[in-house]
Amino acid sequence: MKIRKNTILNKLNESALKKIIPFHMPGHKRNIQCSMFLRKLGAKYDITEIPGYDNMHNPDGIILNVMQKAEKLWNSKRSFLLINGSTCGIQAAINTLADPKDKIIVARNCHKSVYNMIELQDLKPVFINPVINNELGIYGSIEPETLDKVLTNNPDAKLVIVTSPTYEGVISDIKSLCQVSHNHNVPIVVDEAHGAHLKLNRYFDNSAITAKADIVIQSLHKTLPSLTQTAIAHVCSNNINCENFQRNLSVFQTSSPSYILLSSIEGCIDLLLEKKDIIYTKWIKILDYLDSRLARLKNVKTFYHGLSKNIVYNGVFAYDRAKLVINTDGLNINGKKLFETLAKDYGIICEMYSGNYVLAMLSMCDKKSSVRKLCNALEQIDMIFEGADTNGNKVNSLLYFDIPKQCLDIRTARKKEHICIPLNESVSRICAEYIWAYPPGIPLLIPGEQITSDIINMLLKMMSCGIELKSDYNNEGYISVLRDCC
Repeated sequence: MKIRKNTILNKLNESALKKIIPFHMPGHKRNIQCSMFLRKLGAKYDITEIPGYDNMHNPDGIILNVMQKAEKLWNSKRSFLLINGSTCGIQAAINTLADPKDKIIVARNCHKSVYNMIELQDLKPVFINPVINNELGIYGSIEPETLDKVLTNNPDAKLVIVTSPTYEGVISDIKSLCQVSHNHNVPIVVDEAHGAHLKLNRYFDNSAITAKADIVIQSLHKTLPSLTQTAIAHVCSNNINCENFQRNLSVFQTSSPSYILLSSIEGCIDLLLEKKDIIYTKWIKILDYLDSRLARLKNVKTFYHGLSKNIVYNGVFAYDRAKLVINTDGLNINGKKLFETLAKDYGIICEMYSGNYVLAMLSMCDKKSSVRKLCNALEQIDMIFEGADTNGNKVNSLLYFDIPKQCLDIRTARKKEHICIPLNESVSRICAEYIWAYPPGIPLLIPGEQITSDIINMLLKMMSCGIELKSDYNNEGYISVLRDCC
């Protein structure tokens, strides 16, 4: 492979060839004879910040060059490299725009990183629910009218944060959400972790960068050819103090960044700057082929693909076709069984499953042969498992109940004494822990919320269907509640 000049990888290769004697970190000293397993992991390129290799937290050389290339690719005002995932970018954005105890507007389906910052900063969240589409069995979009009403009723709010696209690919009308938020003089942060590919081709579009959200965070590793943990944060308006944001990124990112990860970001950006039109053209042809094959299915439903490609669903502004939700309502199996069947019988590992669907993620790196195998598998499953499930092994409208009453703020509830009791005995008690459906890491209950019978019934139903629930204390069938009722 020919290595480009003036890149991080070129500098790493030069360092490896010079046979410099390292009396600095990391501890393996690039001695692959000492630790043979490191040879295959690229140890010869594994350095951190040494003279001549720039500083991610104060870049003025090769890392700054990558940032500028990112700004050109995504047409942002400023772009910052993240090697602690989108999580650190989200947390830095919140820390930049909100002070401790501030009120913020939060989409209920935000990632756990948002909730962790709410707890750390003792923020006062006002939650807004996305539209619930029972036909799809997934969260819909955040409606601009809902946000406008919430901001009108909360004029002291300091920040809005929403997720678009969602884990399942639902996109909100971010342009209108930005207009609403800015009309109230409130900055808006968009978790676009699953949408790094959107801005780069008109086939997708609907990126928060185009909509001029104030800060947009993207996970490169989720949908683009880059290593796990790599992400990027874009400043897209003049409302952000970039120096303050960069300082906060230094708080939430490691002080010893991996240059292998930084090089991965640069390689991804260089590839797209040079060949994105060719790559996207090939990818779109594969997606069109996928749709033509999915259109043959009689019982398996795939939203916004196949026969439903052009259907307009209630509560969904737009959809990312890099996500494939495979619904099982026309089959006699649930999401877990479909997930397991694809893995065991066909060697196909999907992203996740829920009560009545499986989520498959598509990217520009998919081979047509791989997509063909997925389609072949679904065509066989379409026949083998034909017929509705009559055993009650599915849960529709997953995760969907009214937002519980918040009796205590998260930080206060976390510090109070708690006890662990059976879930079915917890009606009206105050929750002392997070209950997540993971992936994607969206909370069903948060500390300080009152537990209702509807919530208990839904959680029990989810567990009976094989949905994996995560909690802070991981006591299956039990839940931690405050010892003293409030």
